[in-house]
Parts: sequence; structure tokens; C-alpha cells
Amino acid sequence: MALGNVNLTPQLIQAVRDAADITVIAEDHTRLKKSGRRYQGLCPLHKEKTPSFSVDPVQGLFYCFGCGQGGDAIKLHMLTTGDDFPAAIESLAGRFGIPLPRRVERAGRHDDRERDLSGALQAAAGYFADQLKRSPAAQRYLEKREIPRPLQERFGLGYAPDSWDALRKALTERVPLADLMASGLVGRSEKSGDPYDRFRHRLMFPIHNQAGRLVGFGGRTLGDDVAKYVNTAETEQFHKGTLLYGLHLAKREIRESGRALLVEGYFDVIGAVAAGIEGTVASMGTALTPEQARLLSRYAEEAVVGYDGDSAGETAFRRVLPLLLAEGLAVRRARFGEGHDPDSLRLEAGPEAVVRAVNEAEDAVFLEIERLVPRDAGNQPRLSATAAAALRELVGMVADPVARHGYLRRAAERLRVPEKVFFAQLAERRPAPSAKAGSAEAPRAAGVVRSLEDRVLARLFSGEGLPPPEELPVPEVFLDPQCRNIYRVFCTLYGDEGDGGRGGSPPEARAVLAHLGSDGGSIDRMAQILVEAPAGSQEPETPASSGALAPLERDPGTVPELLATLSRRFQEKRLRDLVGEISEAQRQGDAPLLARLVEEKALLSLQTKGTFRPGAGGGAG
Repeated sequence: MALGNVNLTPQLIQAVRDAADITVIAEDHTRLKKSGRRYQGLCPLHKEKTPSFSVDPVQGLFYCFGCGQGGDAIKLHMLTTGDDFPAAIESLAGRFGIPLPRRVERAGRHDDRERDLSGALQAAAGYFADQLKRSPAAQRYLEKREIPRPLQERFGLGYAPDSWDALRKALTERVPLADLMASGLVGRSEKSGDPYDRFRHRLMFPIHNQAGRLVGFGGRTLGDDVAKYVNTAETEQFHKGTLLYGLHLAKREIRESGRALLVEGYFDVIGAVAAGIEGTVASMGTALTPEQARLLSRYAEEAVVGYDGDSAGETAFRRVLPLLLAEGLAVRRARFGEGHDPDSLRLEAGPEAVVRAVNEAEDAVFLEIERLVPRDAGNQPRLSATAAAALRELVGMVADPVARHGYLRRAAERLRVPEKVFFAQLAERRPAPSAKAGSAEAPRAAGVVRSLEDRVLARLFSGEGLPPPEELPVPEVFLDPQCRNIYRVFCTLYGDEGDGGRGGSPPEARAVLAHLGSDGGSIDRMAQILVEAPAGSQEPETPASSGALAPLERDPGTVPELLATLSRRFQEKRLRDLVGEISEAQRQGDAPLLARLVEEKALLSLQTKGTFRPGAGGGAG
């Protein structure tokens, strides 16, 4: 998505990286526990039962030993929210108080500038909230629904006046008309071509993505409009099928409890929260999509489906069940009674009735087994065969083998079919498990093997036994491009009194990160190098845990000796390459190039025999 009219400068990126608290970002999605100078918890990026996610707040880095993802606070925000890099910068800047520099429009180019959709949406949200205070009709409606003022403010409820142009006129001095139209707030008449407010005489529900970014609105009519609910038109920020209403407020409770209550509409969410069920989300009043099911599975282990108790609600429940099972979620079905949803039950029977219905929710697969297999199915073979086919397809969606076995046994008992017969048929039809990310617990690395270059960089950051800056070899001795970039910045800062250096001491990791700028690959590699520790090691963290290898993984030899090993490897590789380059220069008849290559080969040959000290004086280059 576009960054609106924000000027994305290197200074802004670094200011965000410096200000963003990576532990705060991580704790939006998982519970962390302090372990030494770091924090550990379940990885928010894949399903796991044993904590493998590590956060180092001093360096501002994270790494997961299970799935191998790592990086800085910006990368973690992007992975957990789906924001691209510009959107992540804008979101984190707003969250951590960094001013956003605006682009200066060039004369005559106003119509071509990038639209500030976020600014338009925020301005509209403020306007709608103010109008709610001024509307007796809207206030009476909320009082009737027993939505208290604190809950109104928490969900940012508002009111769109019964006018074709009230919003446009109120915001015209602050927000260009083009931005209002691009953000889905204002439309244009097909007949007259005049602009008009899309939301009129409606109670307004701001819609946020999982990161808390305002992306659109939903509006419930307070009049006799045929369309009871209307959402923002699809924009570059608002894609209804990828959003879950209320997730930005519910995700912490869902992550901590492992359970999410999935309901149908906006008032269902607010009513459930009013009843004390904080971990509630809605599928935007439409059929749940695979993308929404996948998003929910990033936070929950179990989904309680709280759809209406009528026939339409039952049909919707049966439609979403396979989607939720396919994402590895356990699923239960909450019953609120015929004609009731969570909010109507709260109003009629009180909050306790809603909580009781959710807590007593039944296993959804068991319910489907009972529905699909009539009690007299054993006397009707054809009916049994039809039910068995439907059950095989449903139970085949269950990822956990123990749970799947239990469901199959229950199905076989209900069908009065020998288990081995039913199991064999499932095995014949069950597709091979896919390698879809997040569908099952990622294998935990039993022992991460690091390259020599990774290990040398970790030793350099530890600051133990380093040679003086002028004796460091040239960056080219690191063959891996990411390691080479990290080392080049390290050498540049090593011994520098300013700009992140510490006058004769190795630079801190944050200083190197700052100079890597937006080089995401190298930043991710630094996280892997510095946050990683040997799997299963019980050694306490060393004082140099900001980058040193743990004792069990420490390479023999001094840092200069390890650097010399890299230098010899580079020289030997270069000698092999030079043989081919010299041959090609001879074939082309390029005498000047041939002379340079022969001279370089002679010099390298002397260096590999130890005549010269490897890499003398090349460090900072």
C-alpha cells in the first residue's frame, strides 16, 4: 500500500528503528518471559508448543529457532500485520511518536500526488465521533442496545448525518476531495457527476487491520434504507475478505487464552465484549474467507463459532467449519438459542447467559458427525455410504493426528462400520500433507549449523581479542553478500569516535543496524547471528551475549586466526578464478588486462605462502 504523502527518508527509517520497542511489538502477538537479557515466548509467526522465539531488546532484534525468521522491529511488524515496508514505517512512526515528514507537492502536479488515505480516514473518524455526540437519535439507539459510553469510545463509534454532503463540506479545507473519494468515503453520481457522501444517517463502525491501522468503515442504517449495513468500497487499504473486525483489540486476549469467539457482525462483537468475552472477532458480516481463517489461526488455537441460531446461521457454520479445520484450529459451536445472536441474548438474558453459552460450546466435528449420520443409518447402507464420504472429507481436514483418530473412531461407531475399514478408506483418499506455512508446528532446529562467516561476525561483535582496525582484512574475504555488508559497516565504524563508533572499541549492534539502513536481508542476517544460540544449550548467557557465541559453539583459535582463515579461503578462490580470467584475456588478446591479472595472481600467490600479512590495512575499504 502507498505511504500517502509521507516522505520516506533514511532519517525517518532510522528514527523509527531507534524508537520502536521490539518487545512491545512482540507482546502484541505473544506472551514473553524474561530470560537473562532477552525475552522468550511462543513464536507469533508459526504454530508451536515449545517456545522458540527470542527477542533482544538491547539490540532491537528477534529470531525464531523454529521457523528461522529474524530481523528488527520493522520486520517483525511487517510479518505480524501484513503491512509492506512503507506502511510499517508510517504505522510505527505514529505509534512511537516519530513526526512524519510530508512530501512537498510540485506545482501543477496536485492531481498526480499519492493519496493520503490514512489522513482522510482519520479525519472522517474524528468527524463521525463528534457527530455522534450531537445526534440524539444515534444516542437513543445506542442506549436501546445498552452500549455504554466507554465501549462506544473504545470501538470508536460515530454517526454519519442524514445529508448528501455534510462530511465533504466539513473536511473540504483539510482533506482534498480526491482523497475522500480514494478512501471510499465519497462517491460520484453517475447521472450528474456530482460528489456525494456514501454514508448517510448511519451508525459508523471504524474498521482496523490487525495492527490497529484504520482502513475503512462499516455503517448501520438508522432509517429505512434497504441496505441495513454498508461497508467502505474496496480500496488499496480496505479488502473486506482479508480483515476481521475487532481483531486489533482482541488479539492479545486471543493469544493469551488460545481461544477466539467468531461472530457475524459488528454489534455481535461489541455485545460479546460487553458480556466480558474480550477475544471476539467478526467476519465483516459476510461469509468467512480462507484468508480470514488463516489470519485467525495466527493468534488462536481454538475457534468458537458464535453465529446466529437460525437456519442461516447453521448453514454459515457448516460452511466455515472446513476452512477453520484446514488452518489447524480446533472448532466448537456455541448455541445462543433460536433467533438469538450474542448481542440479542445479552439484552434478553444478561451477560452471564452469553458467557455460559460460549463456555459450554460443543465440539463442532462431533456435532457434524451426529448431523450427517442418522441413528438408523446402520439399516440403510446407501445412506451410510453417503454419510461416510462426507465425514471422510470433513475429518480429513483435521491436521492433528490424535484428534483426527478420535473423530474417526466416533464416526465409525456412529456408522457401525469397523474402524479399520473406515480408516483404510480415509488413507486412500487423504491427500499428502502440504507444506503450507503455519498449518502445523514447524520443526524445531535440533542444532543450527552456522557458517564460518556467521561465527566470525559473532566473535567480532563480542569485542573479545579483536585486532586493531588497520589489521582487519578487506570485506571481500566474506563471500556471502549479507555477511560482507555487515562486516563492511563494522569495519567502517570500528575505531571511529563518532557516528556510532566508540573510539577503539567495536561498534554496537544498533550502530551497525543504523548504517545498514533498509537493507532488509543484512538486518535479518544480523538477527540470526546475534540472537541465535545453540539449541538445547543450558549454558548461561555470557556478558558478551549481545553477539558472542555461547561457549559450546565457540570456534578454536583467536579472532585474527579465524580472519586469516577467511583471507586464505578468499585468496585461494581468487587464484582459481584468475586462471580462467587470464586464459580468457589471452584468447581475447587484451594485453593490458592480461598484465594486471598476472600481477594480481603473483601477489596473491606470495600472500598464500605467508610472505605478506593477509589483508593488511584493508579493513575499512
